[in-house]
Amino acid sequence: MVLKSRVIVKLCLFLANIGVLLAASPALAQDGDVYPNPTGTATLSVAAPTAVPDMKNSAPIEVEPGVKLSFKQITEILKSSRNLSGRNLSGLNLVGMDLSGCNLKGADMRGSNLERADMSNSNLERVDFTGANLKMASFFLSAMTAANLEQAVLDGAIWTDRSICQKGSIGTCLNNSEISEQPAPVSSPANPAN
Repeated sequence: MVLKSRVIVKLCLFLANIGVLLAASPALAQDGDVYPNPTGTATLSVAAPTAVPDMKNSAPIEVEPGVKLSFKQITEILKSSRNLSGRNLSGLNLVGMDLSGCNLKGADMRGSNLERADMSNSNLERVDFTGANLKMASFFLSAMTAANLEQAVLDGAIWTDRSICQKGSIGTCLNNSEISEQPAPVSSPANPAN
């Protein structure tokens, strides 16, 4: 019991010392001011800490059309609405990002790194994936009408019908059935007999 009370007293003294040190800190000048009182000692007037905003009830993130979103803005939107339609996500590193069930209709994702990203069951209509890294990304059950996949790398991606895109899939998903349907090369003999 005596040991506990000593620990509590030492902890209180320690915290009081920190308070004295912080009172003289210029960093607190932003939050409060030091005022002299009649006894000659200074008193600190500190504003109450601001409350943490409630993200569930906060207003949606508004960004002007065409302005590139930051990773933080994307994660905040995904927490609330999962609606990234028409947004500029070009050139971002979104490796392994869970974009399943998102509305990405008309989004600009040119040059983005979406390796292993889950875009299953998403609306990907008119999304511009030009030059994007889509290796091992999942597109299962996604709507991809008029999506631009020019120069996009799709190696190992899970396609809308759950087939796996083969190595060398650039701009289009090559799966096993497409590869086996290609005719075998015919070679002609070097010296044909007359």
